[in-house]
Amino acid sequence: MDLFEYFGTKLEKTTILQTWKNCNQILVDTRCKLIDICATSDLNELNVLKQKNIFNWLKESKINREMCLHILWNILKYPKHIKYRQIHKQALYNYLSKKCHTLGADFKQVFTGMEGELQYIGFKKGYDNNWYYQYHRIQLLHLWKCYQSAISLQPMYFCMCLFCCC
Repeated sequence: MDLFEYFGTKLEKTTILQTWKNCNQILVDTRCKLIDICATSDLNELNVLKQKNIFNWLKESKINREMCLHILWNILKYPKHIKYRQIHKQALYNYLSKKCHTLGADFKQVFTGMEGELQYIGFKKGYDNNWYYQYHRIQLLHLWKCYQSAISLQPMYFCMCLFCCC
């Protein structure tokens, strides 16, 4: 009865009974074995949680990276077009929301990360909450380095580099 009270919420009753039988119905041995089982299952749950967090982070960074590549490519390809130097808040919000919903990523995390990326690239949030490239003259070298660092993390590019080097 004591075993069910202590381990009943942590383990299934069949596991407790089977361990009781395997330990020849010795209370101390059974308790030690059940503590080991709980510790192992807690570690397994932690590993699953870590894997979920890593997987979520990968999805979020993929969305941010692809959006940054899109923005950077447009500015680098069309440096004189003003329309590529301003990002409407609602359009960004809608695009990220749709991507997050599709991939099952956390929208708040992605949006916060994207704001940081935009600031790093050189965008500044205006009074209307839209994003504007803050330099009148395009900082090509900085933008190119940002693009290179983002594209080097793309899986397709990474695989092609491995294939070419072998």
